[in-house]
Amino acid sequence: MYTFTKTNFRLPPGHPERTIRYTPKVEDGGHGGGDLGLIRSFVKAVREKDQSVLETDVKEILTSHLVVFAAEKSRKEGKVVSVEEYEREVREAM
Repeated sequence: MYTFTKTNFRLPPGHPERTIRYTPKVEDGGHGGGDLGLIRSFVKAVREKDQSVLETDVKEILTSHLVVFAAEKSRKEGKVVSVEEYEREVREAM
């Protein structure tokens, strides 16, 4: 992925800021260099013994993954999936 577009549906069609196209810097590695960036941040956090370098915690990471997995289920099943219901479903299956 070399470019992506963000659409703000709260703005009316034709508004100059409704659709913005981004072209991020391309780096080597998975996810367009994102994986490398995560590794760099992790190493820096360990080296400095400072978790705040990561700007997140385990709960936020797990929550964001839960949202992504619920979105994938929604895509596959072609219906709206409640993240809260999906979380209950996953916990019950464990």
